[in-house]
Amino acid sequence: MLRPNVFGDWQEYDEDFTGLRVRVHSFKKGDVPKRGRDDDAKGLMYFSFQVTVENRAEEYFDLCLHHHEVQIRAGKDGHSAYLDEYGSAWIRNFRLYPLRRASATIYAAAPVSHLKTIDIQIAMRVDREDTDPYVWVGSDGIPESTGRTAVSKTRGKGIADEVSKFLEQGGTDV
Repeated sequence: MLRPNVFGDWQEYDEDFTGLRVRVHSFKKGDVPKRGRDDDAKGLMYFSFQVTVENRAEEYFDLCLHHHEVQIRAGKDGHSAYLDEYGSAWIRNFRLYPLRRASATIYAAAPVSHLKTIDIQIAMRVDREDTDPYVWVGSDGIPESTGRTAVSKTRGKGIADEVSKFLEQGGTDV
């Protein structure tokens, strides 16, 4: 069974984009964009997270991470979360050189009861090509990974097992 990444995990890209990796991290519940709340998010709880892309290759990559490349699902049934596309800071047409990073801060909102489980899918465009989507799972109640290893390489009792247990229990307690 394939498991999603946990907030904080790095996901390595394969083949065409070897050396490029991406990570979803720094989840903050109650974080409102500097420009304020959007009227469409009335009655919802804002949260933010960061997406960081790192280039470990010997060549540069042209990146695009905008609202079309991000999907957010909240709650145990995976309801769509409101994505504040104008309050977020995106990566648009940015040339990422070797040994450099680029980060985006994304704001979204969902009902408070759905914030126990958040799934974030990133399908960024690199060199004008769509990449495979990768998913991260987490919330305010799930500890963030240190980002040193990928979940797929984790063996035995680790953060991936804790997340699986959390999801099986319906997002109550780990």
